[in-house]
Amino acid sequence: MVDKDPQIGKDVIESLTLGMYEDCRFIYREYIQNAADQIDIASSGEHPLMSHDEGTIFVNINDKKKEISIEDNATGISKDHVYPIPVNIAHSTKKRGENKGFRGIGRLGGLGYCATLIFETSYFGEGVKSIMTWDANLMRTLINDRNKQEEASEVLKRVTSIKQESEDEDKHYFKVILKGVTNKTLLDVKEVRTYLSMVAPIEISTNFIFRSKIKDYMREKGLSVDTYNVYVNNDQIYKPYASNIYEDNNGGKKKVDSIHDIAFLYHLDKNGDLMYWGWYSLSSFKGQMKPINIARGIRLRCGNIQIGDAELCKRYFEKTDDQRFSYYFFGEIHAVSKGLIPNSRRDYFGESPECTEFETLMKVDFINLRKLCYDVSQINNRYKAIEKGEKTEQEYKEKEKQGFTDKAEAAKWQAKLEDSQKKKEEAAKQLPELIEKYKNTDSPINQIIDKIIPEKPSKEVKPKKQPSKPSSGKPTFITDKPIYSRFDKKEKKLISKIYQSIKNAIPEELSTILIKKIEEDITK
Repeated sequence: MVDKDPQIGKDVIESLTLGMYEDCRFIYREYIQNAADQIDIASSGEHPLMSHDEGTIFVNINDKKKEISIEDNATGISKDHVYPIPVNIAHSTKKRGENKGFRGIGRLGGLGYCATLIFETSYFGEGVKSIMTWDANLMRTLINDRNKQEEASEVLKRVTSIKQESEDEDKHYFKVILKGVTNKTLLDVKEVRTYLSMVAPIEISTNFIFRSKIKDYMREKGLSVDTYNVYVNNDQIYKPYASNIYEDNNGGKKKVDSIHDIAFLYHLDKNGDLMYWGWYSLSSFKGQMKPINIARGIRLRCGNIQIGDAELCKRYFEKTDDQRFSYYFFGEIHAVSKGLIPNSRRDYFGESPECTEFETLMKVDFINLRKLCYDVSQINNRYKAIEKGEKTEQEYKEKEKQGFTDKAEAAKWQAKLEDSQKKKEEAAKQLPELIEKYKNTDSPINQIIDKIIPEKPSKEVKPKKQPSKPSSGKPTFITDKPIYSRFDKKEKKLISKIYQSIKNAIPEELSTILIKKIEEDITK
């Protein structure tokens, strides 16, 4: 046996900064996560420093100075612990399954994206501000020097320095400052605000009309969600759930659907303890929500901080083809079980029996979500068939009034009318049966049926009567109008051909206008 202590090489520092995460914006999440844990400590115990509502996290981004800061008004760090706490890697005193962060590596994240990383902190009652400075440029130089082998601890000692200054005894805070930031994404205020609005542990916007329904459900079930006051450049951010669904419209946005209601999920584990709970939106499910809808997708959260991204929950659909339904919804799944512990990248949970049980339950829920989409689609399709049939009837009557250009067009429209009428009759019969089918179930469809079908039919409703056909049994042509009486049969036939050519060449709306103009000229 070799009597030698194990060594940890300097490259591990790079792995824990640039190499740990795919998305550079994670640094905001990590620092906010740490701040949230300290706010919990500062607002608890026998002698709290403040109420939880007073806890605040400020994110400031200065693109011109290439500088970022994240500051909280929580406990701060005592002057005697400033050096050991930030410098010791993966040596956190936080508890797994309770605190939001617990590995002690997130605070190093900023080193990969700046020239200098600074920690400024003051502990209540000490009257001292401690300033720890990390030379990130020097750190990268040392790591990239392949001619010299050094341990991680040696590199950290060389790139860090600490000093102390006087401070107001009543002050308590922790501030992270990144100087010399060159990453454009990290300096994009709008991008960061959007990212944190979905990732950070914050409150739902009051603009979301079902916010109060979620609050009522939580009170009923005895549930709680940690929320914090987070500001980005002095503007407080909220989860951006909206009551309408939009699509892009020439640089703006166009409403295409509404959120009619929300439904809830609530599951206990095999021991009878709460595994997770959540909620999801109910709309007309006309299609996938476009990216302009920032909150699209059901998001997985732990400690009210997002796990992974908007794509994560797609894995719970049984079939790959069904993953498209993920963006038919937005909502949240809150993992509550202490056995569901986020991995170091916070893109999923670590392996555990609880995670296996969680996945089993989630897959059942997502089977039901897929079924919900299919069921609503059946109702929507039948309602559309009725609407289309009625629209075709009206169009036929207008065409009959105007007159057809020739027998071919008349036959085409008659076939179109008969086909839509047949589909309308079938839909009018099936729709009430479908509604009745779901009536005695707990399907969320019952919460939105009146929204997706404004005029709900009953079993007694009969299809509207067939549109009237010409009493003569013969179609009416354009050239049957009195204004064409001066033309002989051959000339009328030629005019009909010209009109049909016009209709074939340009859109119907324009062809109608053009033919009307020709008729006006004929009467002059």
